[in-house]
Amino acid sequence: MNPYNDPIELRKVRDFSQILNDSFTFIKLHFKPLFKSLIYICGFFFVATIAAQVLQQLKTVKLIGFAKASQGGGFAPGSIYDYTFGPEYFLLILFTILSVSAVYLVTYCYIKLYKDQHNTAPSFEEVWTLFKQYIIRFFVASILLSIFMCIGFVFCLIPGFYLFPIVSLALPIMVMEDKGVTDAFSRSSSLLKDHWWKIFGVIILSTFIAYFSMGILSLPSGLLSIGSVFIENSPKLLLAGTIFGSILTGFSQIFYALPAITSALCYFSLSEEKDGSSLFERMGTFGTNHNRNDDWPQEEY
Repeated sequence: MNPYNDPIELRKVRDFSQILNDSFTFIKLHFKPLFKSLIYICGFFFVATIAAQVLQQLKTVKLIGFAKASQGGGFAPGSIYDYTFGPEYFLLILFTILSVSAVYLVTYCYIKLYKDQHNTAPSFEEVWTLFKQYIIRFFVASILLSIFMCIGFVFCLIPGFYLFPIVSLALPIMVMEDKGVTDAFSRSSSLLKDHWWKIFGVIILSTFIAYFSMGILSLPSGLLSIGSVFIENSPKLLLAGTIFGSILTGFSQIFYALPAITSALCYFSLSEEKDGSSLFERMGTFGTNHNRNDDWPQEEY
């Protein structure tokens, strides 16, 4: 039996633990085809993020070197600001947002195709085709929603935390229901009514798990960079730590697939609880072979 065809019912009401457990189960069963699509499609964004991070960190290293060389005089505050927050800094922010958005979009496209093809793993070509249909509007929406949520965090943090689950559900809704950003945001707010705490908790937990995994992966490069600080005149070691750390940090963004899957399962759970759409889908497939996910023999007369 092909493990990729092992049916995971997406449209199903789940509690907190079931959402998280099924997220890991989905990754386990679909690791190879899903991560193949993630690496192939998101690879460009990973490399661009790595390049921007290397340039930014090299600039920071030079700034530290200049500060040591000019002890007593130092830099004027304005020059430090201009030197640190240059084009490389803003390119790093932009490519990071695009890279994370690409991981989310590829994951949502994979899940949408898996559902539409009746619990069958899609091919890379199918994911790539669907990805191209959503790439522009999804990236624009991701940037706008990120700015919107950051503004919320600036105002005493509470508005940002309130918007976090709404934005997290709006993104999969854009793909699963083919909606624009405003309609997806409205639909997300409607689904979250009376379920805000549960969805906030499970999504924030899966996000923390992804961050923790990224931190573990970046630990060797961090130790290398720390070692270079205590070793005098070690520019090669510092350069190696910078490049190695940037590579690990760039490709570790693939861990964002976990919160993406979690948010998609949250959407399906709330959608099923409020709409009951899976029942109508099953009724619509009566008399066809698409609703047969079991090994029972067909009736013969």
